[in-house]
Amino acid sequence: MFTVILYALIFIFMPAVVLWLCKKVNFLGKIGPILILYIIGVLLGQIPGLNNDATFALKDKITTIMIPLALPMMLFGCQFNFKDMKGVGKSLLAGLIAVVVATVMGYLLFGSKMVDGPKVAGLLVGCETGGTINMAALKMALNFPEERYVLLNSYDMLICFLYFVFLLSIGIKWFRKVLPHTEPSKQEGADYSTGEAVMEENNYRGLWSARGVGQIFKILLAVISCLVVSVLIVALVGIVLALIQGEPVTLKTVTGSFGAGWFMPVFILGLTTAAIVASFLKPVRKLTFSYNIGLYLIYIFSIAVASMADVTKLNFGQELYTLLFLVCIIFGSLLLQFLLSILLKIEADMMIVTSVSLINSPPFVPMMTSAMKNRKVLVPGITVGIIGFAVGNYLGILASQLFALF
Repeated sequence: MFTVILYALIFIFMPAVVLWLCKKVNFLGKIGPILILYIIGVLLGQIPGLNNDATFALKDKITTIMIPLALPMMLFGCQFNFKDMKGVGKSLLAGLIAVVVATVMGYLLFGSKMVDGPKVAGLLVGCETGGTINMAALKMALNFPEERYVLLNSYDMLICFLYFVFLLSIGIKWFRKVLPHTEPSKQEGADYSTGEAVMEENNYRGLWSARGVGQIFKILLAVISCLVVSVLIVALVGIVLALIQGEPVTLKTVTGSFGAGWFMPVFILGLTTAAIVASFLKPVRKLTFSYNIGLYLIYIFSIAVASMADVTKLNFGQELYTLLFLVCIIFGSLLLQFLLSILLKIEADMMIVTSVSLINSPPFVPMMTSAMKNRKVLVPGITVGIIGFAVGNYLGILASQLFALF
């Protein structure tokens, strides 16, 4: 119980400490709070005695809850323009081609040396185009052993951590130098104490004033409304699917009609749609703290998800080729997507969020848009991830069947 309470306090207050340090120490400010929190999270996950089933359950709940709360808050604070969706199709196509080609290249190098190589390739190509949800669905579809699935998921978290370190440290700056890039406009306002809007990122001044607290309740009400709408959308889709399949409309058949891994993509799509529609309403536009509160929840998500990586459970000797295969897929696809982006003249930020959304799934997009300080690519990035959810399972099963022929 003590470790659970300790972890909860760390997750809640450590982002505030890191934000304060980033403002006081110039070097840390250049690194950015997300990368620092990621590193702290990984270190926390390795402390003996602090990590057990109870703390893992806490981490799992936090990472599950934070995104549905943070996503609409951040979308409320965005100013949407259809021009922002320009280039999404090209970037998505480049990203999918990059993942598939990198998987094929990796399999030619390491596939014959891996146990259950075709199934591993199927799980990974599905994961790197749709996220962990697709990997879990493919585990069931391909009858992949549970213990190896846990190990594969741990490897994926490790390589994705290195992938994030690269992007957050030098990747964003380097890609922006080579690819087309328009500096995102800074949305800043006057002092909140005067009643004017404060849109500057990581500015929480006035949050605990009477007006600020009142705004918090309004933000929560708006988020709950979006969650309710999203659940209703999920229920409606489930009812339609149940009727198409000729099943009686019950809670069990409605939820079961989605199949493994499909509930969350539909839920996220509904939540995103509801939040975007709400963002055009004047009362919601006045919720000037919504983006920054959502951003703080993303910081909590960052440290919590990083702390779930347990390096001690990794067997580098036994699964060396699987690890190398993952490196080839993740970093190889990033390189290939970069080269395709040069040919197709895709903007740097669009390329980056596309890569993150496909490899890590939409929940990680807000974290990356925050690091890039570019809200305009938030919705395009999530859109790419939703499509990745949809095609990931198909690509995974197709890849496993084709690789089994060799």
